[in-house]
Amino acid sequence: MEAPLSLLEHYKTKQPVTCGHVGALTKEETDKLRQLWQLVIDEFDRTDSEPLRVLFRLSDSDALYEDDGLTSLSFEPLVPLSSKDRAQSESATPESELQSESAMQSESTTPNGTPLSNRIARAGSGLLGWMSSGRSTPASTSPDDDAAAQQRRRESVQDHVQRTQHHTTPLVPAPFVPLFKQPEQTRTFRSAFWQAATQTRNADSWVLRFLRARKWDVCAAFAMLRKTLEWRAGQALDEIMFYGESQLHMHTMKSGLAFACTRDRLNNPVFVIRVRVNMARERSIAAIKRFLCWQIETSQLLASGVDGRVTLVFDMSGFTRDNIDLQLVRTLITLLTNYYPETLGVMLIYVNSLLFSGLWALIAPFIDPNVKAKIILARNASGLVPFIDRKCLPVELGGSKAFKYEYVVPEINENSCMGDVKARGVVERTFGDAVDAYERATRTWLTSKSDDVSVDAGHERDSAREAVCKAFDALDPYVRARTLYHRLESI
Repeated sequence: MEAPLSLLEHYKTKQPVTCGHVGALTKEETDKLRQLWQLVIDEFDRTDSEPLRVLFRLSDSDALYEDDGLTSLSFEPLVPLSSKDRAQSESATPESELQSESAMQSESTTPNGTPLSNRIARAGSGLLGWMSSGRSTPASTSPDDDAAAQQRRRESVQDHVQRTQHHTTPLVPAPFVPLFKQPEQTRTFRSAFWQAATQTRNADSWVLRFLRARKWDVCAAFAMLRKTLEWRAGQALDEIMFYGESQLHMHTMKSGLAFACTRDRLNNPVFVIRVRVNMARERSIAAIKRFLCWQIETSQLLASGVDGRVTLVFDMSGFTRDNIDLQLVRTLITLLTNYYPETLGVMLIYVNSLLFSGLWALIAPFIDPNVKAKIILARNASGLVPFIDRKCLPVELGGSKAFKYEYVVPEINENSCMGDVKARGVVERTFGDAVDAYERATRTWLTSKSDDVSVDAGHERDSAREAVCKAFDALDPYVRARTLYHRLESI
């Protein structure tokens, strides 16, 4: 048996990473997939299961720019994002407090079990103690500041469009309604599962991510999958994607903090993160969390043909002390490690800075080994070229691709179909029927013998999966606001 290729060898030979993925599973891996699916189906069938609670809703937030003052960045489902939710948590029942404590204890940990946020916060008083390891620096309130300019720095995309185009029409012309007729404050495990699993166009691909992340330990993979769904429901990701850019921070979108602009040698979409434009004082951590979640969720549309994997390029050129933001770093690490496993293809850090070397020494020990193995430090364009062809690399990164980021604001009527309740009802029923058929096919597949190829069950399931994809494509414009990448015709 040939040894598996290294990450660099995959890029040199342009051979996609297929080990443990759909179409390249061993018999043992297929059995593990079956076992995990059985646990998922069993959870669907439970009648005593507690619903997943929604703890943050955009409509409950006092303001997009609100400084929520949270000391924990674990991004757990029981850690609310708004001060209104926090006030509710403080007056919670003893049972809720116990649940919150349990969620906090399950935060990302270092190899010796110490919570990640605690270790980084303590480290902030050491090697790089002059950096802020707590709250983002608030925007300046100097009397010399122009009040209107301050307000513009804080406005959402919706506010910006209304102010500059003198339109009062909402960019999303309908109130949010969850899929599967779920109540606004809870989601079932099943509804949360299908809202997430359809992002990759193949539910098997999404489920396999958790098995690979947990080294094929079925029980650990299911625990991770369930916790991810609790988090997704708790943070109301379906609502965030419904309103899309309209409720994101306009200054962050315009600055080009993060954007997709090309593809790597394995055809993964490449997202560039320009650290030099990040100023923590210009937005709240709640806003940046929302922005990062929106970008990662949107990346799955761009990466649907490559099993949902994306490449990140951290452009550290022009990086200064003012750009250091441990909250952003901790948030991104937690997202990739805990809630979007196996989404990262490779992370390229484009840097030649002694300042970053100190920062890297601080955060490297806290990064999950699976994520850390995909991080490459590149001091110049030559370090990026093995992963991204020079002709596909933007000029600002030393390549030859002419690309200049410019944020194109949403058009007033681009989401008009979201207001057509009757049309949405039709396509949503079709989607629900397709999901039901896929579940039935999966149950048949699970009951077939492991040593039996079960061609009929496999074909039935493949056909059902294709029907789910088709139905989801029809439903998507009604439940997800169009994105920058739709306007740029990248999707």
